[in-house]
Amino acid sequence: MKNRFLTILLFSIVGSCMFLIQACSKPNDPPAASIRTVKYEVTGNFSGNLIASYTTAAGGTANETITALPWTKEVTYQNTVTAAIIAASGNGGTAGQSITIVVKKGTTTVSTTPATAIASGSFTVSSPVVRF
Repeated sequence: MKNRFLTILLFSIVGSCMFLIQACSKPNDPPAASIRTVKYEVTGNFSGNLIASYTTAAGGTANETITALPWTKEVTYQNTVTAAIIAASGNGGTAGQSITIVVKKGTTTVSTTPATAIASGSFTVSSPVVRF
């Protein structure tokens, strides 16, 4: 009688665990494709030298001189890229001049990051990371 009770209890526990594992598992269908196009916009009145560094479509890094504001860059990321970011640095400007980096994923603005030049006329700023 005791063995039968333990057998039933064991099967109940194993069955419950299997149910929980199945209920908590990921579905077999692939998730809906996430938006993988990011648009970077830099605006402002900064008059010095300005460089943007951003994640490339393949996951590397590109440095691009910004010759005029406003500046935009749109990148469609490969499926192997899990995150992207942009940073900007400027020098040779005037204290108080500023830029704003706006990052859009598809048509949705995901971050707005301002930067203002300090007394030396320079700044460095990075936007928050965009995750895919």
